[in-house]
Amino acid sequence: MGPGWIFFTVLGFFSGSVMYSYLIPKKLRGIDIRRTSSDGNPGGINAFRAAGRGIGLLCIALDVLKAALPVFAAIRFGGIRGVWLLPVAAAPVFGHAFSPFLGFHGGKAISTAFGALLGLWPVSRIVVILIVSVAFFHFLIVIRPDSLCVAAGILAALLASLCLEPNPLARWALLLVTSVVLMKTARNPNRGEISVAVGTHVLRGKGLAEKFRRE
Repeated sequence: MGPGWIFFTVLGFFSGSVMYSYLIPKKLRGIDIRRTSSDGNPGGINAFRAAGRGIGLLCIALDVLKAALPVFAAIRFGGIRGVWLLPVAAAPVFGHAFSPFLGFHGGKAISTAFGALLGLWPVSRIVVILIVSVAFFHFLIVIRPDSLCVAAGILAALLASLCLEPNPLARWALLLVTSVVLMKTARNPNRGEISVAVGTHVLRGKGLAEKFRRE
């Protein structure tokens, strides 16, 4: 394959390490979202909450694109295929999660993980499985706090990929990038009472635990 995969891996890491969701609110609004958010996460959702809808959507879009573009370029222009795509896809996610520009601290890399899988579009549609799985636990069976919602969506996506994704490389890519998200989420979770809502029925805290024990 040659050194091309190394180039795109390094490119992806440094692209992912640019923390738009931290830099843009700080430059435009003077807001340090690490200090204003409950979990200290320099990510797009916290930028959305702290700096407003417009800035938040811009940050989320850039966090997706900074991963999608290097991965897509590696496939389309670099001709990278096979196992060499795994480090290329993982690099932007690791860059965001452990940014050298923030002392090797970073965000939970949720948007960036979506972006890395989106970049695999020429060889796999596995990003659709992740989107549907996370949306299911965000809109249909609503789990709070957000960290548990994301974790449930990722685990569901991993299980669904075993049945729905024919490309084993894409399944490994999904496992690799979402493992970083799960690790970062477990180390720095959202705070708040656990609740699960199905339709209009909501179970919270102790009531949720008691129902699980009865069942």
